[in-house]
Amino acid sequence: PKRVLVIGASTGYGLASRITAAFGMGASTIGVYFDKEASGKRTATPGFYNTRTFDEMAQNEGLYSKSINGDAFSLEIKEQVIQLIKEDLGQVDLVVYSLASPRRTTADGTNYVSALKTIGSDFTQKNWNLRDNTISEATLTSATEEEIANTVKVMGGEDWSDWMNALA
Repeated sequence: PKRVLVIGASTGYGLASRITAAFGMGASTIGVYFDKEASGKRTATPGFYNTRTFDEMAQNEGLYSKSINGDAFSLEIKEQVIQLIKEDLGQVDLVVYSLASPRRTTADGTNYVSALKTIGSDFTQKNWNLRDNTISEATLTSATEEEIANTVKVMGGEDWSDWMNALA
C-alpha cells in the first residue's frame, strides 16, 4: 500500500502501523488521533507528542504525512479525513482501524462508556498495598448487561462499519 489511513494513530498498534507503512514501505499516511495539546502548566498527552514527532520525521524524509486531531467517532472528523484524502491522495489503499477509547458519543448525542471487566463471574486476586506493606484480596465485579452493551457500542465494530461506509 502506498496511501494509508490510520484511525487511532497516536500510540500502540496504530502508531506502529503508521511507522511501518511510512518508513518501511514509503507510504503516504494520514493519521487520525485524539490527544490533548499542552495548555498552561500542563504538558500535552504522549500521543500528541508521538504524532507531532512522527509528522516531523516523515516530512524530513520527504514522506507525505498529515494528521487530524479530533474525535474519530464524529461525523465531522470523518468528513475532514475524506476531504483530505480526496484533495491529496485521491484514495487510500489500506485502512488501519486501531481505536481504543473509554467512551463514544454517537451521532444522536448519546454517550456510551466502556468497561474493562470480566463477564459472568467476579475476579479476585491478591493485592499488595505499598503504602503500608500489607497484602489483601481485591475483587473486580463482573460487568453488568448494560456495561457489556455499552462496551460493544464503544468498541464493537459499529464505528468501523461507519468509517468503511463513509470512505466508500
